Amino acid sequence: MYISKWWGDLIGGSDDSLALLDYLEQLEPTEVSLDHILKDLGFDTLLSEGDLQSGGTIGFDMKSANGKFRVELDIACGALIDLSAIVLESLKSGYVDLHDLDKARQPRKLYIDASEEKRRLLQDELNKFSRHPLSYDLAELVPSDDMRELAEMAKLIADELL
Repeated sequence: MYISKWWGDLIGGSDDSLALLDYLEQLEPTEVSLDHILKDLGFDTLLSEGDLQSGGTIGFDMKSANGKFRVELDIACGALIDLSAIVLESLKSGYVDLHDLDKARQPRKLYIDASEEKRRLLQDELNKFSRHPLSYDLAELVPSDDMRELAEMAKLIADELL
């Protein structure tokens, strides 16, 4: 897995990361556009309003045996970094296998069609985060040194998205 150098702790290691994988796991078909994902999760509105620093409200409807329920992603910037890494994996490998991201899941390949415009959007947001990581709401929960390390990783991912 191409993103294994980043995935697992600061990236891909939160409850929001697992919720994001839950969302991706329920997608039908297995080929989906990044634009669709951004709209589904509410990132399109959040990014257009410039509210990534303070979090905003993002999430999705989760299907279960008892119907549907709403899953909120609590830390928008963290979820966007996770999503960017997943998009990068799909770009480099041609797909992302959800089992590679979380060994508790069944193997399932997902193909993400990410236009240059949408990858540039992710890249811009990651670069903003990497310049001022301590100004994001995540900094209230994560030690400063970890935030700086996460910012470095976000910058590296951003550099590879185009």
